[in-house]
Amino acid sequence: MDAGAPIISTTTITTTENIGSTATAAVQEVAAAAAAAVEDETLIRTCKCVDCEEDAVCGGLWRANRYPGMVSSVEEAIHKKLHIVVSHCNTPLNWMSGYLNGFTNVASIHVISKCGHEVEGAPMGATTVVLPNVGRCDHTYAYFITTILPTLATSKDDNSIVIFLKDTTTEEFEHQDPGTEPKSLVHIASSSNGFACGVTFDSMWAGSWSPYHDKDTLFTFDLKSYREGSTADEVPFRVGNKTLGDFYNSLNVTRSAGSVVQVCYGGIFAASTANIFKQDMRVWKTIEKALERGDNIQEGHYMEGAGGILLATPLKAFQIEAMKKHSTKVRYNPTSIHGALLREGGKEADNEDKEYGDDEDVDQHSNK
Repeated sequence: MDAGAPIISTTTITTTENIGSTATAAVQEVAAAAAAAVEDETLIRTCKCVDCEEDAVCGGLWRANRYPGMVSSVEEAIHKKLHIVVSHCNTPLNWMSGYLNGFTNVASIHVISKCGHEVEGAPMGATTVVLPNVGRCDHTYAYFITTILPTLATSKDDNSIVIFLKDTTTEEFEHQDPGTEPKSLVHIASSSNGFACGVTFDSMWAGSWSPYHDKDTLFTFDLKSYREGSTADEVPFRVGNKTLGDFYNSLNVTRSAGSVVQVCYGGIFAASTANIFKQDMRVWKTIEKALERGDNIQEGHYMEGAGGILLATPLKAFQIEAMKKHSTKVRYNPTSIHGALLREGGKEADNEDKEYGDDEDVDQHSNK
């Protein structure tokens, strides 16, 4: 056997299909209503507001927490067909059984381990894959999409959701953002947006910062180094003088993104299989190859910024216009969350401003 080949266990997982006729009928009714909402969305050309309850199409955009087509409630999300992928390094996975408790249709669980540590606490029936320690969680997810997901679903299978997790997910949930709660992720990813991020910004900067970014500003992000959690990589962090925009353009993405895009930080998110397969598989293979260069590399950090753009449904022109109108500034910061749309008058991020003393948040209509 090739020493560099992935070691894949023969363990399989059984899909739970016996939900019951009553629950199945209820889910079908909700799905029909969701489809009608999506159809109605195509007829709408203006937004009343982007951070409100009264606009069913645009009201959740600013916080990226509500879109047309979502199942009727968070509790209904437990019946969605799920595929789970976990990027594992050295943290035990005993938390996973509780994390997924209540879901009735978990079709597969894949644990992709890279750091040479034994996988402890994985749910019964999970499949373990061992890969070289490159590209961190972003490479893990790209590998899953190119190699494993096509064996589990097809582009026509638009009813399943993939949850992408790190082995430290419970730490993120307890200490960073409740958006990593799985029902919430599945609920939002089941919408017309087809994507949900575990870091919502709401718990930190309620209403004043948006997960949506000005693409032109975001694409000037130029990360020169990164030390936190770094390893003794034998490869340089940077190759050339590339910005995030340079990296994104090198992927040869054919799907237009628009001038305002969703960005997901933290490496925990969910996406519909339909949205994943809307990107040409050659794009995902290009990403996988790029991230094989090393462990702590510039490309991995840029992929964090590009992932939401690749997976979320692009905003329509009238939604972009409404988001820009609601925003009063664009965050200009060379080290973190570069390009985020901001709105004055919400909860201020005082600690963040102090930490980044050289922050420069520029007016939405400035030339910078």
